Amino acid sequence: MWVYVLIIVILAVVIAIGVLLYMRNVRKEDIKAQQAKLEGVRNLPFQDELVKVKDYNLHGEAQTLYKKWQAGWQDVLKADLAFVDTQLSEAEQDAEKFRFSGSREKSDAAKQKIEEAESKYTALTSEIGNFVDSNEAGERKFEEAEKIYREAKRDVLANGHQFGDSQPSLEKLIETYEPELKSYENHVNEGNYVTANKEIDAVHEELSILKKSMDEIPVMIKEVQKDLPQQFQEIRFGCRDLKAEGYDLEHIKVEGKLSTLKGKLNLVEPLISRLDLDEAKDILDGINAELDDMLELVEHEVKSKTKVDHEKDIITDDLFHAKDLNYTLRTEIDYLKEYFHINETDMHRVQKFEHEVENMIDVYDDIISETSKSMARYSEVLDNLEYIKQNIGSINEEQNQIQQYLINLREDETEARENALLIQDRKEEIHRELFGSNLTSVPEKFLVMKNELDIEVQEIHKYFKRRPLNVQYIKDKVNGAVILMNKYEHESYEVLQNARLTEVMVQYGNRYRKDDPDFSQMLSEAERLFRENRYKRALDIARNALEKVEPGAAQRIEKEFDEQ
Repeated sequence: MWVYVLIIVILAVVIAIGVLLYMRNVRKEDIKAQQAKLEGVRNLPFQDELVKVKDYNLHGEAQTLYKKWQAGWQDVLKADLAFVDTQLSEAEQDAEKFRFSGSREKSDAAKQKIEEAESKYTALTSEIGNFVDSNEAGERKFEEAEKIYREAKRDVLANGHQFGDSQPSLEKLIETYEPELKSYENHVNEGNYVTANKEIDAVHEELSILKKSMDEIPVMIKEVQKDLPQQFQEIRFGCRDLKAEGYDLEHIKVEGKLSTLKGKLNLVEPLISRLDLDEAKDILDGINAELDDMLELVEHEVKSKTKVDHEKDIITDDLFHAKDLNYTLRTEIDYLKEYFHINETDMHRVQKFEHEVENMIDVYDDIISETSKSMARYSEVLDNLEYIKQNIGSINEEQNQIQQYLINLREDETEARENALLIQDRKEEIHRELFGSNLTSVPEKFLVMKNELDIEVQEIHKYFKRRPLNVQYIKDKVNGAVILMNKYEHESYEVLQNARLTEVMVQYGNRYRKDDPDFSQMLSEAERLFRENRYKRALDIARNALEKVEPGAAQRIEKEFDEQ
């Protein structure tokens, strides 16, 4: 028994030793990876980045920055990486002695320091890159600013007349930038690149604005001295011509507005000479906006006259057509209301249209009065025409509908009378056909239907004598009678057809009676049903009997009967 226990203990010890050896190898592999990473950080090309700064004047700010970056990386190499080296060495010793917890703590501390060193490298190289890029940008802006300065100075001297009274102010302003450009060069020579770049940014932006202003000043002067005064004159003379042609432009107040705008325009040149260009632009923009508004009003008057000339006759015709039609409707309603029932709504609508048309005629009189003057305000004339146009179309449309309604009253009455006479004639004709047929007797339902039709026709003829006549009521009454008449005619026709066809089939089938007792019995049943006025059932039995003794005979007989 103790042998087994010993074997188990030995196996447990061997397993434990194997696990410990495996964990030690894992820890040692991790430490080797950290040591490789440490060597990678030591070999980072920081000096290659730092050497880019040596091309500049290493004085002043540049020297300070250079020393700062160099010292920063040396601190990483001497302090941080030395700490990492020590931590990894101790972690390796702890792993050899199976002190895995301590080994892991030291390895993690080393890993954190390595990451901090990498971040410090990234930050330092980024600062160096930004410094180089900023210097290159500053040098480029200096060259551009210097070029703008030289061109501006030359342009003012060579083309001073284009700038008018602003030339002295421009010359003074341009000269202020010479010492600022020299200041940039001095800062660069002293190694104060950061200060130099900030100053040249401001100078470059100001000179760019100056260049834009110098491009705008001649345009603004031309607008002040030539374009706008010429436009004032064109508007003044143009409006005088329009007044001579009969346009009333008093509401636009052209002369007063032009005088005000001229006063505003006189303020612009002094502002330009003082280089207050933003204020000068605001005034010019305001003048142009007011001119646009004035021209829009004048143009509206011209377009209004064109539209008035084009639409006046059309709207006049529509208006007086509405007036004449309204008079016709009122006269016709006064005449017809004694004979026909007319909708109160339509009569009120005609009265309402009468007042509306009269109001529009008053507006039209104002139009005629305005256009007959030596000067007319066509925008107001057009507004009045548009008012008439917007309303007269719907009035004419509705009055036409009422007129058609009145016409329909007579036509509907005539149609109803004709239909009533047709019903009278047709019901008597059907009645004669039923009693003159081969029916043993006329079914009672036809007598009932005939009686109903007689009563309906009597009521219709009696209603026709009423005044005023409700045409819609009588139409509905006649239409109801027509429906009853159609039913009476259809069912009468069906009964007569069934009876006649039954007789034909019985006569044809008599030839088989002697030889076929069953067939003879079926025909006898059909004859009995015929005598009892059950013609449809009699036909079905006769048809079925023939099909049994002579297939196809019934269908042939029906076809020949229909073709007669």
